[in-house]
Amino acid sequence: MKFIDHIRERYKKRNKLFLSLDVIFSILTFYFALRILFVTIPGLLEPSKSIDTVPLLAFMTLSLGLIYLIRVIEMLVTGKRTYFALTLGVTILALGLATIEFYWLF
Repeated sequence: MKFIDHIRERYKKRNKLFLSLDVIFSILTFYFALRILFVTIPGLLEPSKSIDTVPLLAFMTLSLGLIYLIRVIEMLVTGKRTYFALTLGVTILALGLATIEFYWLF
């Protein structure tokens, strides 16, 4: 029950728009992570089979970067700057990595 109470507290404290965007991009990240897992397992079991997970990895990294970008924007809008520099650094790292992956992809 502590976990559900923690979720309710976060729901009450956060802006609903930022929370909904955070949930959407979190679900997308989780979806791409599961897709990568299900694509790579058959490739590991049969070494002769070729697998290409770069597009999935690029989209997963992009959605992860967008999650942190939403959190940075929320921190700027609400004025809550706890761990702002760390979150901004992770955002730049994730979006930069996604840019490099998309550059390799295309």
